[in-house]
Amino acid sequence: MKVISIIKKDLKTILSDKKALAIIIVMPLLLMTILSSALRGAFATGDDLNIARINIAVVKQYDKDGDSRRFDKALRDGFLVKGIGEEAAAELRVTGEDVDPERIFLEDFLGSEDVAKIIAYRVEKEETAVEWLTSGEVSAVVLLPENFIYDMKINLLTPFRNKTDIRVLTHPDRSVSGQIVRSIVEAYSDSMTSIIIGKNVLIEAAVRHNLMEDGFKGMKEALDDITEAMEEIRVKIDAVEAEGRKPISSSDYYAAAMAAMFILFATGYGGRMLLEEKENITYQRMIIAGTSKLGILAGKFATVFLIALLQISIMITFSRFVLKVQWGSAYPVVLISLCAAFAIAGIGSMLAAATCRAGNYKMADIFETIVLQAMAVLGGSFFPIDILPSIMQRMSFLSISGVVLKAYLKIMMGYGVQEIMSNIAALAAIGFLTAVLSVLILRENGGMKDAQYNKAKTAGA
Repeated sequence: MKVISIIKKDLKTILSDKKALAIIIVMPLLLMTILSSALRGAFATGDDLNIARINIAVVKQYDKDGDSRRFDKALRDGFLVKGIGEEAAAELRVTGEDVDPERIFLEDFLGSEDVAKIIAYRVEKEETAVEWLTSGEVSAVVLLPENFIYDMKINLLTPFRNKTDIRVLTHPDRSVSGQIVRSIVEAYSDSMTSIIIGKNVLIEAAVRHNLMEDGFKGMKEALDDITEAMEEIRVKIDAVEAEGRKPISSSDYYAAAMAAMFILFATGYGGRMLLEEKENITYQRMIIAGTSKLGILAGKFATVFLIALLQISIMITFSRFVLKVQWGSAYPVVLISLCAAFAIAGIGSMLAAATCRAGNYKMADIFETIVLQAMAVLGGSFFPIDILPSIMQRMSFLSISGVVLKAYLKIMMGYGVQEIMSNIAALAAIGFLTAVLSVLILRENGGMKDAQYNKAKTAGA
């Protein structure tokens, strides 16, 4: 009952403070509204899309020289000679030396003016490329398959067609940039399909007019336009989304970002509670009344937990009905909110114990002015992590607000509870460890016992 009385008193104090309410409730609502509108272009699709270049790694799984020799051999004494004749095969051997599918993909396509504005590629070994993808150095890995050169020469120069599957590996945390890469690779595949269809039409026309061998003689001239065709590709990024995944709008992003950031302010208020009560002699009165230090600390923990939960509830409700933000399934959203409030409560109680033990407000001030702002930047509360420098992206795991934001965004995009379990576990661990630290910090004389007070003695006359 004493703990409940402490919680009621603290909640009444904070909720009656107009300045506190303005910072922890009104300000995040204003900011999420302003940022959602002002930075809409950063999340838009279509011609007005404005994004930083996406780094990708290209892996060549084929043997270029081996594929070229195999194609040449097929034209000398393989099945191609029987299908098209020796004279046509000789013509294609000469043409095949000039047609380079690797150059077409890397230089003429990825290196074209339009695509180069969006994609920056590096050719690397598969093991290294996967490591880069895991560490966040690249947003996607494009795998050019085995026999790529051979199959593409077959497709481009002969009446036959071999299946060529270019795979794109992406990271769940960079799903938007990953899907942009997928869209661009699909644009290449569609363009090559058009070229191959045009080539087949040319061959079929030659066959109908009994010009089979003469048709192959003109193949070199017909394929000279491939480079020009690649340069004419216009990549339009519109409605890029993974199957079963919802794209994130500016309203979605900043609703989650402001919620993740501003619950940290509850720790600042929680961090001052014990020292303020100590200065006002309230802390000593509670001790004299028989309330243990552990009970007082539990009251502060619960107060910060409820304040953070109130903040999240108000921000989710406001964004849902005013900004039309779709938060996703209710169960994971509630789970994230409870764990986030738990972590914030642990940090708040630890900060309160440290501030009380130090006897000044410097620790709480440093947390609000430096630590909190650093967490907000590293966690992506102001700008998406993808556009930050790579070193800052690698440090984002240090931000509690970043952990919360990533969890909310995954649910918004349609991921299930399984995909956010690492975030949930991190928040629960933070809350537990900081709560334990708060007990250890406030511990005196090896325990959490009540302070002992001697009764006053009355001297006899």
